[in-house]
Amino acid sequence: MNVPASDKPGFFEKKHTHLPRGTGTLGMWLFIVTLGILFAASLFAYLFIRLQSLSEVVDPVSGAVVRQAGPALGSIAIPSGLWVSTTVMLLSSLTIHLALRAVRQERLLVFRRCLLATLALAALFLVIQTPSLMSLLSEHLAHQELRRDDLNLGAVPQGMIFFLIVVHALHLVGGLIPLGIVTHHAWRGRYDHESCNPVKYVAMYWHFLDIVWLCLFFGLLLIG
Repeated sequence: MNVPASDKPGFFEKKHTHLPRGTGTLGMWLFIVTLGILFAASLFAYLFIRLQSLSEVVDPVSGAVVRQAGPALGSIAIPSGLWVSTTVMLLSSLTIHLALRAVRQERLLVFRRCLLATLALAALFLVIQTPSLMSLLSEHLAHQELRRDDLNLGAVPQGMIFFLIVVHALHLVGGLIPLGIVTHHAWRGRYDHESCNPVKYVAMYWHFLDIVWLCLFFGLLLIG
């Protein structure tokens, strides 16, 4: 009896035949949720510190300013390159979706080309993103330098911006490596409509990266 392609065991299930089908997909969802919680906690921490830094703190006894107010909302410019990289990221999410759909329909040449396009767009995203985020970090550091006499800069959010950039970079690198491996295997004829779970897992993660970046980008755009 022929088993529908969607019900066939994937690579993970073949290696661990005692596990039920769909275990790999469930594991991928748990992995994504875990990373999502880490990112959400980091972003909310940045938002909290950024909003807390808007007001100066005055000593109730002496009346002296204990901590100067941070930069006003919207005063930190968003580099134009981030708009371009956001467009590139959305395009890469589309191409990997088309790649997954193509392999499920056994259109293997389209599948390989879409994966290659995704990899190229991912590399372009990284090239554009790196100097843009460094420019954003420099903008935060410039605001700190303007208040270099302040003895209590702990609430200034440049440290959290740096942390968010590092987390974002690790997420991106964590997606580029398996994307490159899957693309290489695709051009060697490893996948078809009956065996494409690794492609599905990479697509799931790449869509997650897309959502993460959009949340970070619009969060920075709204509050500066």
